[in-house]
Amino acid sequence: MPYEDIKNSILEVNEDMLSEALIQNLVKHLPEQKVLSELAQLKNEYDDLCEPEQFGVVMSSVKMLRPRLNSILFKLTFEEHVNNIKPSIIAVTLACEEVKKSESFNRLLELVLLVGNYMNSGSRNAQSLGFKINFLCKIRDTKSADQKTTLLHFIAEICEEKYRDILKFPEELEHVESASKVSAQNLKSSLAAMEQQIVHLERDIKKVPQAENQHDKFVEKMSISFIYLSILFIC
Repeated sequence: MPYEDIKNSILEVNEDMLSEALIQNLVKHLPEQKVLSELAQLKNEYDDLCEPEQFGVVMSSVKMLRPRLNSILFKLTFEEHVNNIKPSIIAVTLACEEVKKSESFNRLLELVLLVGNYMNSGSRNAQSLGFKINFLCKIRDTKSADQKTTLLHFIAEICEEKYRDILKFPEELEHVESASKVSAQNLKSSLAAMEQQIVHLERDIKKVPQAENQHDKFVEKMSISFIYLSILFIC
């Protein structure tokens, strides 16, 4: 592609011409602004320059080139990022709703609390109004005096003998297993990174100077994209 066409495609934010791979390569190999400014001084010697220098001369005329490229790359990859984290968000959201609405799981928690209060009778933890949810992970480690059974076995036996309706709680927690595999830290980091990029996009839209080239559609197009991406991110 002729250098002028690449430059105009960047100014126009022409997504038909600008692929993700192209923008990534430009960002990766783009000289520092100081070097671009030095190359701009050689525009009258264009024909005597080697191809990389000629390319640099053409690109140097685009103001705020690197922020433009980063913003365009974010726009091109935004839906991919959303699609990558969306299944995790959906799984966690559905799992939370299932845990809150499951009547059998709620009754199981009541039973665990009742047994716990019975075991703690006479201690300062007697008649507790609740317990931390991570205690459920410890009931299999709480063993009987003869070490032959656990609190988990005991509660399971009670459910089988007297409260069999409680045992259907796994059926009401369909998405919990997939949600348990989601890394909260990774999800939080991904969302924070996307939010930061949206903030940078808004900042760059405000900083880009008024268009001096008829091809320069960055502010016009990216302002629309900013609104669209912000709405998508919030949703």
